[in-house]
Amino acid sequence: MKERVDLRTLAILLAAVGLGLVWAGYNLGATGGVRNDTTVRALVWTVFGTPFALLVGWLIARRWEWRLAIFCSFCLYFFTVFVAQRIETVILSEAEARASGHQLYFVLVLVVHGVVGIGLALWRALGPVEQPGTAEPLHGKMT
Repeated sequence: MKERVDLRTLAILLAAVGLGLVWAGYNLGATGGVRNDTTVRALVWTVFGTPFALLVGWLIARRWEWRLAIFCSFCLYFFTVFVAQRIETVILSEAEARASGHQLYFVLVLVVHGVVGIGLALWRALGPVEQPGTAEPLHGKMT
C-alpha cells in the first residue's frame, strides 16, 4: 500500500519544532551560564519552549487531533526532563554537573526535543489523514 505524505502537516510541524528549538536555544544562551533566581524564567522556557511550539503547530495543522497533540506534547515535555538528567548523570559526576550549571542537561533537552519533535512530525505526516465527518455513516446499523 502506497502511503501519501501530508506535506502541509510535515511543514507546519517541522516549522513549529524549529521555532521552538530556536526560542529554547535563545533562552538558554541568554542565561550566559548563570544559574540563579533571575535566570529561572529563561531556563523554564528552555525546557518548555519546543513542546509548546509543537503543540501550537499541531493544533494549526490538525486541530481535530487536539487530544493526541496535547498528550504527545505533554509526554515530550515531561519525559525529556528525566531522560536528559539520566544521561547527564552517566556522563558527568554530580560535582562536575553542578560546576557547569548543568549545561549538558539543558543541551540534552534541546537535542531530545529536536529528535523526538522531528519524529512526531514524520509520524503524523506519514499517517492517514482522518478528519472527523469523513467516515462513512452507519445508516442505522449497529455492528
